[in-house]
Amino acid sequence: MESLPRIDFVELHDLDRTPAVLRTLHTESIVTIYRLTDAARAYSVPLSIALREGASHRIVDLCAGSGGPVPLIQRKLHREGIHTQVTLTDLVPNVRAFQRVQAAHRRRLPNCCSVDYVSSSVDATDCTVEGTRTIYGAFHHFPPALASRMLQNAVDTRSPMVVVDTKRSFLYVLLFPFLITLAVLLSAPFQRNPLSRYLLRLALTYLVPVLPFMMFFDSVVSFLRMYGRAELRRMVDGLAGTETFTWKIGVVPGFTGAQYLIGIPRD
Repeated sequence: MESLPRIDFVELHDLDRTPAVLRTLHTESIVTIYRLTDAARAYSVPLSIALREGASHRIVDLCAGSGGPVPLIQRKLHREGIHTQVTLTDLVPNVRAFQRVQAAHRRRLPNCCSVDYVSSSVDATDCTVEGTRTIYGAFHHFPPALASRMLQNAVDTRSPMVVVDTKRSFLYVLLFPFLITLAVLLSAPFQRNPLSRYLLRLALTYLVPVLPFMMFFDSVVSFLRMYGRAELRRMVDGLAGTETFTWKIGVVPGFTGAQYLIGIPRD
């Protein structure tokens, strides 16, 4: 599937007309799926590589949604003796979700590492927050011009960059949307939300299955929008000053098909 052109279509939760509460339910479901799968193990590998090669342990997570997988990754790295400080950011920050993530972190790791957040809008293509930038499961949302601008901003500010998405594969297009939708259907009763949103989640999952349809549709589109490794290579080769960074592109072995792009400033 690497040889096929990337299809840049629109996901439903990206539409301006999508209600904010539905977008929140969507991103919260994604966080739940991260917890139910082996994503933290696979997704921690590229960040671990970057940290071993000199990237800052201050992590600036871009497009963090409702918290994303980075807090899970932080705990995984902590168990391996790697300690980090995480700052969650987003263009439209879900401050309440960030606060819940922060509180949960304090209960689990009260004396080590940290999680904080930026409550104002942070543009991933023009970021000024210092640290190692990560973007998990969201890079494909950016068309090539904006994706290149994000990487160029990292180069211009000499900020290490870790991009993790799923590799583009027929298997994932055909299989993963069904698994993701099944996870949404099974996990809805167990998600902890304020009562009003919990009831709304149940209604939009079982009575009028808007959320499962949205997850299925967006999953199919997501896998078609993923960048291939050759496309990522062309993207970094076209950056001004790309020779001042060391770039690595690869795939973590395993079920998740986690594909990564790592950029580390050279001394």
